[in-house]
Amino acid sequence: MSFNSIEYLIFLPVTVLVCYLLPAKFRKYWLLAASYFFYMSWNPEMAVLIAGVTAVSYGGAFLTEWLREQKQSKKLSAFVAGVSVAVCIAVLAFFKYFGFLAENLQRIITLAGSGARIPVPEILLPVGISFFTFQALSYVIDVNRGKIKAEKNFIIYALFVSFFPQLVAGPIERPDALIPQLREAHKFTGENFKEGIVKILTGFFKKMAVADMIAGAVDVIYKSPEQAGGLGVIIGTALFAVQIYCDFSGYTDIATGSARLLGIRLSKNFDVPYSAVSVRDFWRRWHISLSGWFRDYVYIPLGGSRKGEARACLNYLIVFLLSGLWHGAAWHFAAWGLIHGLFIVFERLTEKFRDGLWRKMKVNPEYGLVTTLRRVATFASVCFAWIFFRAGSIAEAFGCIKLIFTGWHAFTLENIGFTVPGLVSAVAGILVLAAIEKGRLDPEAERGVKAKRVSQVRNSAYVIVLWAVVAAWLLLMAGSGESAFIYFQF
Repeated sequence: MSFNSIEYLIFLPVTVLVCYLLPAKFRKYWLLAASYFFYMSWNPEMAVLIAGVTAVSYGGAFLTEWLREQKQSKKLSAFVAGVSVAVCIAVLAFFKYFGFLAENLQRIITLAGSGARIPVPEILLPVGISFFTFQALSYVIDVNRGKIKAEKNFIIYALFVSFFPQLVAGPIERPDALIPQLREAHKFTGENFKEGIVKILTGFFKKMAVADMIAGAVDVIYKSPEQAGGLGVIIGTALFAVQIYCDFSGYTDIATGSARLLGIRLSKNFDVPYSAVSVRDFWRRWHISLSGWFRDYVYIPLGGSRKGEARACLNYLIVFLLSGLWHGAAWHFAAWGLIHGLFIVFERLTEKFRDGLWRKMKVNPEYGLVTTLRRVATFASVCFAWIFFRAGSIAEAFGCIKLIFTGWHAFTLENIGFTVPGLVSAVAGILVLAAIEKGRLDPEAERGVKAKRVSQVRNSAYVIVLWAVVAAWLLLMAGSGESAFIYFQF
């Protein structure tokens, strides 16, 4: 059951309505049942997997805290937590990386001249496994650190792991932020309803009117980059940057809006990432919940910046390599992550030089033309890395890069997968998106009665326009099937 499906448009209002009609003490059971129903709509058997991860992490954290309270050996409690973490990681590794590891081991054996064959069973990748296992890991680790108390109510904890709006593609929620909200008896409010609906409509608009409109062109260009040529690859990569942002942030908007209808606030996952002035700034704005997770549970435990410049740079590279592999079990994803790590290391090592250069030139890099140039350079850097993300392999990525420098030739819109009406629709969608992003950068900064009135009129206009676009799109696409969200595969 994808968000952009008729089934979800029925499932969500029914779930919200029944939740508010039920007495408060029964709501957690209803939401847990709804969340498992939502997950099982993809593959019923995989409910056993998420239930197993839930049980292992709940039991491990509970026992870890009990041992600490009984003043048992800290090593013993840490060992129990470590076992729970190891089991969760093993589950993720088996389903997501077993085939990748076996394939690469087979290559090594073949290169060594051996004829031995490694049998690789077909393993179905469970939807959202990278997301719910990371939530379970953060819970066990935080309990072991003494940052939070273990949740005694198993139903509440099971709901934390499986809460349907953010179950399959995030945001990756922290236990201290989400679990207390799941305990509350939320009341229906007009504000939550309005903001939830606006978020959901914005997400549908991003996904269907922008991401899906340009997805075909991106597919055509990356399927036959030689035909598109160097300029076509540049256009396709820039379009993919827009596509993946609208696809993923659109999912996040629908998720946060759906949760808001239930009175629950999910964490912010995007903050206008393509307005970033550096790659480091980009990762403060892109997939914030994941970058924060790697910072708190990998980068800082590795030593962060506390052990010297060289160690900090190495830690960055490790974190971004893992981030790349988190996105997919393939070397081109690892390369994508490492490229971002190298960009950030370069920015870190040249920071003092650049600050000195700005001072000598008497230029403020935070304003004016310099800021615009920094944004353009950052976008270009991010797009360069997107080539490795979108290409099917490292070899294909280098082939696309080679075309950018050597393969320029005239092309038609058809060669890059566009018709004139399709191009007009895509451009219109991107322009509307830009207006929405610009108009909603910081709505809380508005002050005064006049500003509030303007904000209300503007928000009403957003709702009308988005409703119209979403309704028209659903009517046009009826019967053709919904397109999957990109991050479902991770």
